[in-house]
Amino acid sequence: MMSVNATTDDVVHPGMGRGDDDRYKLPATVNLPGYSGYPQDRSARENMPVPHDEISESAAFASGKMSSVRRTFCLFVTFDLGLTFILWVIYTQLIGDVGWRAFERQVEAFTIKTSLFDTVMMATVRFVFLILAYALFRIRHWWTVALTTLLSSAFLLAKIFLFDFGESSKNPLSYCVLIVSFVLAWVETWFLDFKVLPWEKKEVQKMATPPLVHGYGSLSDRQRLLARDDAMSTATFDQYYSPVTTPEGSDTEEEAQGAASRSGLTAKQASLNDSTSLHVLEEYRQLATKSYAMLWDYLTMDEGEWKHQTGKTLQEGIIHSHNTKEYGKIFKLEGEVDIDPKSLWEEMIHNINSAPTWNPTLVECNTVMVIDNNTDISHNIAAGIGSLVASRDFVNLRHWGVREGIYLSAGHGVTHPDCPPSKKHIRGFNGPGGWVFKSVPGQPNKSIFIWVMNTDIKGWIPQRLMDQAASTVLQDYLKYLQQHALTLQPAV
Repeated sequence: MMSVNATTDDVVHPGMGRGDDDRYKLPATVNLPGYSGYPQDRSARENMPVPHDEISESAAFASGKMSSVRRTFCLFVTFDLGLTFILWVIYTQLIGDVGWRAFERQVEAFTIKTSLFDTVMMATVRFVFLILAYALFRIRHWWTVALTTLLSSAFLLAKIFLFDFGESSKNPLSYCVLIVSFVLAWVETWFLDFKVLPWEKKEVQKMATPPLVHGYGSLSDRQRLLARDDAMSTATFDQYYSPVTTPEGSDTEEEAQGAASRSGLTAKQASLNDSTSLHVLEEYRQLATKSYAMLWDYLTMDEGEWKHQTGKTLQEGIIHSHNTKEYGKIFKLEGEVDIDPKSLWEEMIHNINSAPTWNPTLVECNTVMVIDNNTDISHNIAAGIGSLVASRDFVNLRHWGVREGIYLSAGHGVTHPDCPPSKKHIRGFNGPGGWVFKSVPGQPNKSIFIWVMNTDIKGWIPQRLMDQAASTVLQDYLKYLQQHALTLQPAV
């Protein structure tokens, strides 16, 4: 890969080896299977209606709507007021007075020692402040809920010393009203600080650095140019390093095309003279450059930045994790496979569509679009994990090559008009990651397989369960890959 500003004079044909030129430039034509129906007019594209199924929670938040997690918080605040009021009403009916006399005694003859009406008023104060702050003004700070919780806790602490529990000793609801009010106030603080604000902060960061392709149908030309300029301003030469076009030993362009044909890809040639296709393809290439560079960064990251999760030997698979600001927790699997890295790399690249035949965790895998000899877009449907995680599907941009003798296959989630979200599966999203194939010193018929998994499967799943599920998936995948590698060994 390289900068999209390359000219046709820079093009190096796939038949050239690394000794001829270390930089691979984009070919004059690309394959666009089924890439039709996309409006050619820019205004038509920007006004193109978006199917309901494609409106994700992130897109709704980006458009200015209240996030679902914030709505849940507001509903819980309303529930707090309603539950406190109902408990207080039941309490007043059980203190010995009849009908309205009980309410008059609690409200008109209010004293802090004999009445619990002040707990209802405190719940009302919490409701008003929190709804105004987080529903009407939609502030993104914790100070309001911290203030209401502090006031509620201080008031309830004073209340338990001043309230005369002797008069209502036969009515346990007096204890319940105070305890429930205290617990609900702290649950509101926890939910906002650990659920609402972190999720929305993550979405704001995503909007601040908009992906070049993910959701490209809604980006204006100005946003595209700004994103591209920003990427170019922070890029280094290494980010535009161009991997080898074909595996070592491929001497002709026909052999490179044969490798593509082995994957069962059939496509029509589409000229880049069409400005719309060129514009979209440039975005795909820029994102491929980013994902390829980030995979290399993860690979060369200091080992001290990775935290060991599970696994003791390369045969069973060793898994580490690393927390990132932009993508959260990512995982790295490292295992040993009985096949040379070049053969395994070629198998994983060119025969990816047949992966479901040996990998039961993958239901379906189809190549949607071939961009060039080193880049394509695939649609994968992953099987569910028992009753814990339902089936997910992913649309991934893949880019592969060789760098410093190490075989790489980088990936990143994208959108594509031929793969809209389906009600049958939950659409997940993959951040930059991918596969790495390294040789084992002194053992040419073995390879070290590394998988950097950066996946957001969407949905409300506790992080501990996510960690367990990720470790299980990674180690199972290594086991299936090791078994499949045995079938690739040449007959003796």
